[in-house]
Amino acid sequence: MNDAELIEKVNILLDAQAAADKFSGSVLIARENQVILTEARGYAIHPNILLNQPDTKFNIASVTKMLTAVAVMQLVADGKLDLHKPVATYNPDLPHASEITIHQLLTHTAGFDRYWNDAYRAARSDLRTVNDYLKLFATTPLEFPPGTRHHYGNTGYVVLGALIEQVTGKSYYDHMRESIYQPLGMQNTDHFEMDLPIANCAVGYTNDNWFGPEDGQRRSNHFIYAVKGSPSEHCFSTVQDLFLFCQALQNGRLLDAHHTDLCFTPHAAGEQPGVSYGYGFHIIDDGKHGRVIGHGGRAMGGDAFALMYRDLGYTVVVLSNYDRPAARNIYTGIADMLIT
Repeated sequence: MNDAELIEKVNILLDAQAAADKFSGSVLIARENQVILTEARGYAIHPNILLNQPDTKFNIASVTKMLTAVAVMQLVADGKLDLHKPVATYNPDLPHASEITIHQLLTHTAGFDRYWNDAYRAARSDLRTVNDYLKLFATTPLEFPPGTRHHYGNTGYVVLGALIEQVTGKSYYDHMRESIYQPLGMQNTDHFEMDLPIANCAVGYTNDNWFGPEDGQRRSNHFIYAVKGSPSEHCFSTVQDLFLFCQALQNGRLLDAHHTDLCFTPHAAGEQPGVSYGYGFHIIDDGKHGRVIGHGGRAMGGDAFALMYRDLGYTVVVLSNYDRPAARNIYTGIADMLIT
């Protein structure tokens, strides 16, 4: 399928999903280093107040993890962190610091459970720093011995954020701006304080509210999440900024070839067939699309995917302010078109 045919078919898919109110968001497709499609559908703010645009900021949920992982690997490449030394080498006061390694944190094999609990719900209006998040699980025991299995979650990446702060002397958020976002021109990417005005930012809309009424109505997610996201989740970005990140990663601007390969190497079996986990990246091999590397993110009122089709030469970014499978339906449809 040539580019013109692909663009036509993707627009047909987007129109159909938007008309059925199943998709609201932005999409970018690039072949090699050339963007061939940027589109948006639906509304960033309802009802019919602000349209989504290709430069609309969306909550990227766990896609945040691949950004954090690259920042960690930069410090590994610089000799400031060692993947296999205990976390206590750098900060003995972090939870379970003597028992776990950076390798285990990056691969979700450290033994942590998720921190979505009553403490999170009670504190979410006060969560503005990495240290605020650490308090949520400071005394929580590990779920299993470190290194014995993979259990995907958010907690380990908060600890990675704390390690970034320890060895750089900066806040995690400042370091991410200075080491990744600003050098790449990712001008619309950051962890925002959600009680402040944010220009051109999509509100998330959910009818899958784990903490509130489940009456089928699509509601704003304003009162669900923390006021500021953690190193594991709820950064905001755009399809263009995430393409810049994927492009720089593949072109060697963020990491040298060795450390990029470490990120893209399977280190742990994933929780789904055909999916393994590297250092902050899912590695997908479904037998059809070659090797696919990237990350997805799911939130109440958000669905996000940034995927690099390494063998096919495409990058696909889909961001939505609706519940999953809003973005998943789009990227899987596009993926099938890439091999038609």
